[in-house]
Amino acid sequence: MKNIILFLLLGTIAPCFGQKNVNTEVLNASKEFLASLSADLKSEAQFDFGSPERKTWFYTPVPRKGLDYRKLSEQQKILAKNMLKASLSETGYKTALAIMQLEGVLKVLEKLPKENDRRDPEKYFFSFFGTPDQNETWAWRIEGHHLSLNYSSENGKIDSATPLFFGTNPARVPANMPLPEGTEVLKDETAMGFAFINALNKIQHDKAKINAKAPYDVVSSNSALAEIKQNEGLAFNEMTKTQQVELMKLISHHIKRSPKGFAKELMLKTEKAGLENLHFVWMGGEKWGEGHYYRIHNTVLLIEYDCTQNGNNHVHSVVRDLTNDWGEDVIANHIKNDH
Repeated sequence: MKNIILFLLLGTIAPCFGQKNVNTEVLNASKEFLASLSADLKSEAQFDFGSPERKTWFYTPVPRKGLDYRKLSEQQKILAKNMLKASLSETGYKTALAIMQLEGVLKVLEKLPKENDRRDPEKYFFSFFGTPDQNETWAWRIEGHHLSLNYSSENGKIDSATPLFFGTNPARVPANMPLPEGTEVLKDETAMGFAFINALNKIQHDKAKINAKAPYDVVSSNSALAEIKQNEGLAFNEMTKTQQVELMKLISHHIKRSPKGFAKELMLKTEKAGLENLHFVWMGGEKWGEGHYYRIHNTVLLIEYDCTQNGNNHVHSVVRDLTNDWGEDVIANHIKNDH
């Protein structure tokens, strides 16, 4: 069954996963971006690789360290966007840009004055940890409200691309806003989650749904270390073959926002940890308008999705590698080789 699922995943479901994991594109984009910065701007963007700041991450609208995109010239903004684009798949890049535009909707909904910058589609920050180099260990982060992208790189490849956070508020845009009514940036992960829970039989449903009320936020929150109960929910081997394929489609949808080669490696790593160890958890309501939450996990992978805030019209979703968030193996090698 494992091989059948993996074949489906890497073939018909997500052919983009076939690419090799190399950091060439993002490395070149990062070097070009940093080279364009003045000494003052560069000092805001760069940190030591071992800085505690590397694991300090937020997806809420709070003050942040890093280089503010709004301080850049028009040409530098192009270079910054090139770096963002190289850090994601094509799908992920388009989704990230759409998330940023929702800040304009929030500004109208919250009736903020023009001069108030709490909701600004350009209020995103770029940070580097160490020096981007083919032969060095380094990391980077791109972050702002509802977007947190965290990476580490070593030996010419992206070693980690988690935590990977995408969120939307509003999840569905109401009328008379800067974006068209009904715009739903994270529509597919919502629809696929509802479809999965509603396709379960009663025995399966009762195992998957562990609470009638959804949590206020993703359970792992913005913790540096994500931990989860491994025995909760409906196990992979308790699903039909059709349901197993649908679960893998849902997993691939979340992961394929990452650079294509890394996405493939994370899928293979998840499979190697045992698809039989995957569990699906549901909490809350089972239709739009009701607060709802789902989680998919095994010993390697954690995917969380939550929609409960702002009248159940506010989505948080995150992908985490329980064994290698922040590139923990990179850090271990870095310490071993350099000390």
